[in-house]
Amino acid sequence: MKFCFTAGISLFCYASIVSAAPRPLFAAASKDLGSTTKAGHHGHSHKYPAEIQELFKGNIAFRKNMTNHGPDFLKSLAVDGQKPPFMVIDCSDSRSSEEAIFSVKPGTMFTTGNIANQFHEEDLTTNAVLSYAVETLAVKHVILMGHYGCGGVAAAMAPLGEKPTHPAHCAVQEWIKPIRDVYQRSERPEIIAHRKKMLKSPTQKAPGLHDPAFRALVEENVKANVRRIADSAVIQDHFAALSAGSDELQKTEVHIHGWVYDIENGEVTDLGITFGPSGLIEDGSPFKKSKY
Repeated sequence: MKFCFTAGISLFCYASIVSAAPRPLFAAASKDLGSTTKAGHHGHSHKYPAEIQELFKGNIAFRKNMTNHGPDFLKSLAVDGQKPPFMVIDCSDSRSSEEAIFSVKPGTMFTTGNIANQFHEEDLTTNAVLSYAVETLAVKHVILMGHYGCGGVAAAMAPLGEKPTHPAHCAVQEWIKPIRDVYQRSERPEIIAHRKKMLKSPTQKAPGLHDPAFRALVEENVKANVRRIADSAVIQDHFAALSAGSDELQKTEVHIHGWVYDIENGEVTDLGITFGPSGLIEDGSPFKKSKY
């Protein structure tokens, strides 16, 4: 079944449009796993769904692989606690998995995600995660990472049309309003050209993965959210305490980075927008740099 917003593009429909081809849930899984049959109550057999089986087998493989980090790796994390150097805010898209993208082990990244990797001061979830990461875990880096082909960004480029009536549609449209604002205000040439084209010939058709305006808006959305994090009460209070030499807060120098992940080739691009205690830093990582 496909779901389409009254306003235009479904995030779920769009994910299937930009995906090159269906892929297995686990790359290392066998081609034909089948379904496990297990004896249940009163002697009846129970057949689990194949996708649940994939998770079960994946968990077995995960536990086995964790021994590569040492026989007591997971136990030490449980006993000693977490000390991640990174906090990551990314998109909920299933194709964007931060631990897989950076090949890091558990305990490295403190994460939260939502549609189109948004940060808003009034959103208690992301604000609480940021607060805990900075002042309890003492992370050194906060990474806001978007990705090309983002369905939330694509939906924000479509004409709003009639007001949505279903709760699910209303919630998503309300959530992506800040991206619509970025789209309307942006001075990127690609986005300006797209706005003009939409005024002449409005369409609900999803932009292609390589559409220049689509990719530009993904980047501008990341930049806007990095600035919101840098201007947030949590970060500004932290920087002020650092400057004053206060002992009331953590003394970690936190840097906020804006990156984009390419779902087509796995590459990460640094958008050249990193904020630290001293302000904007244009070269904050060894990743490929964006020209904008």
